[in-house]
Amino acid sequence: MDEEKKALLQAYDPKELLLFVLKHYEIEIQHVGENTVEVEGDFTIEVEGVLLYKLLWKGLVIAPFNDLDQLCANISMELSRD
Repeated sequence: MDEEKKALLQAYDPKELLLFVLKHYEIEIQHVGENTVEVEGDFTIEVEGVLLYKLLWKGLVIAPFNDLDQLCANISMELSRD
């Protein structure tokens, strides 16, 4: 990721940015907590910091992500398997 894009993304609230990207990917948001977002498919995303997110499935850690497109693409791929 180039420095200009990184600086722009860091200017946004990480949870609000996550919610925006989830809506773009048409991933159903089920619950929004203080630092977590629960979505369809039993996935939970923890906001760890600026550009740092942790993806969980049924409480089990799947992976950390610093790229929201990659995170949402991963969720979309898993949802399409059902």
